[in-house]
Amino acid sequence: MNELLEQLKALADATRLKIFKLVERQELCVCNIVPAVGLSQPTVSVHLGKLKRAGLVKERRSGQWSYYSADKEGLTRLREGLSDFLEAELEDIPEMRDLLRRLPAVCRGPARSCGPEASDNQLQSKQGE
Repeated sequence: MNELLEQLKALADATRLKIFKLVERQELCVCNIVPAVGLSQPTVSVHLGKLKRAGLVKERRSGQWSYYSADKEGLTRLREGLSDFLEAELEDIPEMRDLLRRLPAVCRGPARSCGPEASDNQLQSKQGE
């Protein structure tokens, strides 16, 4: 879940998302990305660094130039991680188990309706049985 979280954080910024889509299409040098996004070279480099640390972008050096492209393996891990997370039952996600235990009992049932009115409604329906 930590890698998924880092990847999602990296893509949550509009500029990084745009830069990622550019380098997903083709390998680019920072000097190519700067005019496309309208930001300074240091700012673009910072964004690329965050994408690289998240495992979404690869860097290839050639002399004094750095070229960036999408890390296909990182993108696969993102897709699989997101799919696994969305398809998993809450009980199957270690980080969610403690949260589930702390939910009021009324919110744990299959109806998943909770709040003060849900407690009253469920109590009334049980009394009427």
